[in-house]
Amino acid sequence: MKKILLKIAAFIVTFIISALIISSIMNRDVVDEIVKMGDATFPTVAVVHGTREINLMHGYSGEMEKNLIRDSLSPLEKDRSISIRVHTYGSEIESIDYEIRSADALRLVENSELSEYEVDGDDIKARLQIKDLIENDREYILGITLKDKNGKGIYYATRVIYNQNFREDELLEFVKKFSDTTFDKENAKPIVSYLESNSSGDNSNFARVNIHSSFDQITWGSLKVQKPDKVYTKILEMDDSTATIQLSYKVNIPEGDKAVYYNAVEYYRVRYTNKRIYLLDFERNLEQIFDADDTDLYNSDKIYLGITKSDINMYESTDGSMVAFVQNGSLYAFRSVDSRIIKVFSFVDDKKEDERNEFNEHDIKILSVDETGNIQFMVYGYMNRGRHEGEVGVSVYYFNSATNRMEEQVYIPYQRSYEILKSDISRLAYTGGGNELSLYMDGAIYRIDLSGSSAETVAEGLGRDGMVVSDNNRIVAWQSEDGKTIYYLNLNSGKQREITKGNDTTLTPLGFVGEDFVYGVTSTSDYIKNSSGITVRPMNTLYIEDSDGKVLKTYAQNDIYITRAEVNSSEVLLKRIYMVEGSGTYSSVSDDEIVNNLPEEKSKNEILTVAIDNYETVVEIALAQRIKNAVHVVIPEEVMGSDTSLSIPPRTLENNYYVYAKGHIQGIYSTVYEAVGAADSQDGVVIDSEQDYIWKKGNRKTETQIKDIKPLMADGQSTVASALEALMQNAGVSIDAERLLGNGETAMEIIAERIENAKPLNLAGCSLQSVLYYVSQGTPVMATIDENQTVLIIGYDAKNTVIMDPSTGTIYKKGMNDSRSWFETHGNEFVSYIVAEK
Repeated sequence: MKKILLKIAAFIVTFIISALIISSIMNRDVVDEIVKMGDATFPTVAVVHGTREINLMHGYSGEMEKNLIRDSLSPLEKDRSISIRVHTYGSEIESIDYEIRSADALRLVENSELSEYEVDGDDIKARLQIKDLIENDREYILGITLKDKNGKGIYYATRVIYNQNFREDELLEFVKKFSDTTFDKENAKPIVSYLESNSSGDNSNFARVNIHSSFDQITWGSLKVQKPDKVYTKILEMDDSTATIQLSYKVNIPEGDKAVYYNAVEYYRVRYTNKRIYLLDFERNLEQIFDADDTDLYNSDKIYLGITKSDINMYESTDGSMVAFVQNGSLYAFRSVDSRIIKVFSFVDDKKEDERNEFNEHDIKILSVDETGNIQFMVYGYMNRGRHEGEVGVSVYYFNSATNRMEEQVYIPYQRSYEILKSDISRLAYTGGGNELSLYMDGAIYRIDLSGSSAETVAEGLGRDGMVVSDNNRIVAWQSEDGKTIYYLNLNSGKQREITKGNDTTLTPLGFVGEDFVYGVTSTSDYIKNSSGITVRPMNTLYIEDSDGKVLKTYAQNDIYITRAEVNSSEVLLKRIYMVEGSGTYSSVSDDEIVNNLPEEKSKNEILTVAIDNYETVVEIALAQRIKNAVHVVIPEEVMGSDTSLSIPPRTLENNYYVYAKGHIQGIYSTVYEAVGAADSQDGVVIDSEQDYIWKKGNRKTETQIKDIKPLMADGQSTVASALEALMQNAGVSIDAERLLGNGETAMEIIAERIENAKPLNLAGCSLQSVLYYVSQGTPVMATIDENQTVLIIGYDAKNTVIMDPSTGTIYKKGMNDSRSWFETHGNEFVSYIVAEK
């Protein structure tokens, strides 16, 4: 009886909230109008390289922060020209302008209006001749502006680079041939020599295959895949010898008298040498295109999604009777009470195939689903078509199941890239089904009134490590600017509290286990700052509290400190050191963990992976209730009322580190070691906020030694001073390091102030293999062994590192494994730098 009463109460509350939202939508001064999403109208622009089109660009309706749009890299021809093809789709173009800017977009290099171009049907062919004002092997931004007959501008951007040593033609041809060959199993044997098939490759799922998969898996197994008619090619990264290239296409697989379509994306990392081309990495992702009208996809109590990734974006009502899910960038919902499948939102038009509609630079976040069938959701990123065509922004919609209508509640335009927006939205976007949106964007938390389209700032200036959010987005906690206070806010109840532990301590929010909050406490007296400029702030105590502030667990051990904690739903992993209080010296000890033994709450509708013959592994939604009647498809009407636009001025971005891999931001970090570690594991690159390359995977010589560095004896001064002097001399700067260090300056401060355009890097925590990248670039790496010994890494080969050791005044080789162990034992404390491109 108690459970029944609770369900009745929950239904009444849901009904009241829904009624209030519907009332706020209906009671407006402007008469609502039923509208249809407009067709795409913007042209696309492709780079023409030889006989192939590459790097297709989609247009923006306004000026964007081009330095943050790292969509593609276009090598210039030998004469510094670049050819483009404009696909107008019938639009009238009156003029074409272009400009070249520095990689950070701050410096205009040249701009011009194109006076000559050729009209070829619905296409325009043009050649842009770039002046010799650009430097060799340096990235720039090419901005292209098309103006229509009304003078309206449409904006496009790609990175460009000039380097006569590039081998893009050979690498593009290799990638094309490799991909084509996979569709012809009988003649595909030559690709075996490029594969690294082993046990780490998953040969049971076509949704993702890679270089470690078997030959049979890479050549599509027993699937009767038809070779695609059109393939889109994009260069993501390129240097003298290596390139990362993406291919995307649509394929079909016959099933009886019909064809089932799939989206495929391939990633290649390749290296050119005079002898041969090497395939360094390969990955192919496959996703079945969900066809809501295909009745074969609904069976008894399941919805068949086919070959696709298993981490489906799904949200269900409390009783499980209504389930919403996202596939192929579209939002669907299934209502069991009347066997209705609702195509809630999609840019794709089933009646009209258009590559502009299928451009996948947006995502959907489901905010709430209630028992009556109402859905609140967010579309964010690039708007392919409709009234926001060509904009990047955030649009919140409310779908009313009773009227089969949806309406936009708020639209927030955004001037930066979809990738950065996605990273922010993934951290916090919450309504709880109500009229108030809590949103993290550009380092700030906003509270947005959806009924009045107004916003207030809850917190600002939040660093990447200074804020944590529970998995369900209901609770957020952030650190004060001085680190002495944590602010804890329950977005569902509105309850807020402050956590402090005294003036001589700082608090670090670490994460949530479910809704239990994890944070650490550090005594300021335990801060460790060595002469290299690296500061360690070890935590002496870790707390886990429930939502009411009750302490559930306290973790503290004598002379054991926590340097880092990784928190997830099932455990807290602790990285620890041993240090006598106040000593300032420490050594690593084994990791520890705190395990959450509570069972995870299961959904009523479940995502299942099922083995099916030739298809190997497919994904299904196992419904909470059986399908009782024939499934029918419903497409909602969109109602447009008053203007819902809400402008939130962009904030200055913190100096973060962006990890790009496979064409996307894989993470944004506040520390170099986290960024480098992520890029290393994903074969990516690290970029800072000014678009300078901090680190690149694979762009490393097989062996090298910095010959200009000579042995330097620490005679009468510290080894860190001698190592620093050698590093500075290599950069052409002479200093009295002992005096500067004695005056309180750190090595990183000395590097920043005395080497022109230098950006010192705290590489503490990075692996030895990853820091050898800087040595390969001709920059030595300082390594702190202990308070009495600092050395310089100045070279390496396959088996050794080359060390300049001021304690002995010698240069010697040390075995690679011994070197790795030596540095790891002492915390991998490395310092180096890059020189910014200005």
